Amino acid sequence: MKATRLIYMIAVVALISTSCEKVKFGNDFLEKEPSVDVTADTIFNSVELAERYLWSGYRTLPYGLNINFSEKGNKLGMDLLESLTDLNQSYLAWGGANEIYYTGQYTAATENSSADTKYSFTKEQSWDGIRIGWYFVEHADLIPDSTPEYVNQLKAEAKMIIALHYVDMYRNFGGLPWVDHAYTPTENTDLPRLTAKETLEKIVSLIDEAIPALPWVIQNISTDDGRFTKAAAMGLKARLLLFAASPLFNSAQPYLAGEAADKKMTWFGGYEASMWDRAAQAAKDLLDAVDQNGGYSLVKTGNPRKDFQNAYYKRGNGEILISTRVRYKSPGYWDQSYYFYQSAGSYGTACATKEYVDMFPMASGIPIDAVGSGWNPADPWKNRDPRLYETVLVNGDSFQGRPAELWIGGRERTNEAFKGSATGFGAKKFLLERTNATAIQSVVQWPYLRLSEIYLTYAEALNEAKQGPTPEAYAAINKVRNRVGLNDLSGLTYKQFQDAVFKERALELGFEEVRWYDIARLKKEDIFKQTLHGVNTVKKVGGGFTYTTFELPERYWKNNFSPKWYLSAFPPNEINKGYGLVQNPGW
Repeated sequence: MKATRLIYMIAVVALISTSCEKVKFGNDFLEKEPSVDVTADTIFNSVELAERYLWSGYRTLPYGLNINFSEKGNKLGMDLLESLTDLNQSYLAWGGANEIYYTGQYTAATENSSADTKYSFTKEQSWDGIRIGWYFVEHADLIPDSTPEYVNQLKAEAKMIIALHYVDMYRNFGGLPWVDHAYTPTENTDLPRLTAKETLEKIVSLIDEAIPALPWVIQNISTDDGRFTKAAAMGLKARLLLFAASPLFNSAQPYLAGEAADKKMTWFGGYEASMWDRAAQAAKDLLDAVDQNGGYSLVKTGNPRKDFQNAYYKRGNGEILISTRVRYKSPGYWDQSYYFYQSAGSYGTACATKEYVDMFPMASGIPIDAVGSGWNPADPWKNRDPRLYETVLVNGDSFQGRPAELWIGGRERTNEAFKGSATGFGAKKFLLERTNATAIQSVVQWPYLRLSEIYLTYAEALNEAKQGPTPEAYAAINKVRNRVGLNDLSGLTYKQFQDAVFKERALELGFEEVRWYDIARLKKEDIFKQTLHGVNTVKKVGGGFTYTTFELPERYWKNNFSPKWYLSAFPPNEINKGYGLVQNPGW
């Protein structure tokens, strides 16, 4: 890999700063401004400076809510990954969804210059984090004022930073060049692209190396929240193996022919049923450890709606396995750290589709279109799955101490063209009440991975491995459903259970950057081609509302879909450097 940017672009002296005050990883760390730069030789002379170097690696981890105009912080041009899925329609005029994807303007060349794509090979700070991680692993034994056990823990955390970045790149590109140490400017960095299977096994091996040295839980949430644990590492492994076991890579045929497919960089070269067993076992290992050791559980206090909100929003809740943050507090709405609130709340980056809203069943768990469900088309949002109200702002729900007004002319949809709720629905997840207390100056972490996802991973992988739902698979999915008061699933066929898990993941994990990867890994071409809808709500004279469905603007791939969209293109500028980076099929 000849690209200097990817291997050694970060000078060590720029990564570490220090002061006499002890720096913590939690809120204090995030609020602290850099002060005095130090040299590389200084970093590992004390555990405090070594920790600060590792914290700089943590800061490279992905954060799903756009925060500023940096290349990483402005991913998709202030938009959300869900905007590329059936769950959400973006009206953000300058966002990547509207400018690049909906119009079909995305090409491989787009990756050379634009930061508005869904995942950039060179602009996500992934390679920065990987180099920091390896540099730390190679030098941590020099730390003089710490125990061997703690040094090994720190090295394991560094390996997890590397592994997480590779997991994200793997889900977007397939096989990758593998960096196994911190390269210097004089070293040969011709690192060719590995096969999809080789890349998978190297990531799994790195995670397995890290697991034994990590603590099971974080002891001090106020200072150490967000650091890797055994549970976090085991959860990431389960997520990775589920993706790898899925049809995108694990199939009798490649998703699209081409040189990368011929070289098995975008698939395994055939179907391996054992991959589903590996994914199921990885999830089971974590869930068994949770049952045995405690420390983690789904948030469940008896208040389903609040429990679901706390599950993704509240820090230290025992359910979030991996969380990231880039700031703690900010002085005001227009600070650059709060672009998410503006773009989602007013400019239209988070407008749920009717298709998504209709996925949410009745509060009992019965689908709204089932006979006897009790669904009332004259009051369509009443008595639904509690997760609906904590994910999407719907007309009439409690909002800022009053009923939300999503009718045309109401406070949340002042006119039909208002972009903040142009589909007839607004954003609720992460925005909550859109007040200082709940959003603008609140603690907003990114729930990169939650325990509920692992239960659903286990259910899906078991169903695939056994070609039908087992009692254990039912127990796993029902645990997630029961947390919000939904009924148990039972008596389903293999395909029905498969569909149920796919839907449950959308209900539970919407707007958490899960849906896109589910659609891609399962090769859901039909979702790309479907017509999406919104709802116009009109307030009637004398009370009540009328609801009219309308079609949302068509996206390019509805009539021009190609499987090439499942994976991103590599920047041609990188390919032209000649170190063995083969372009993905179709690009």
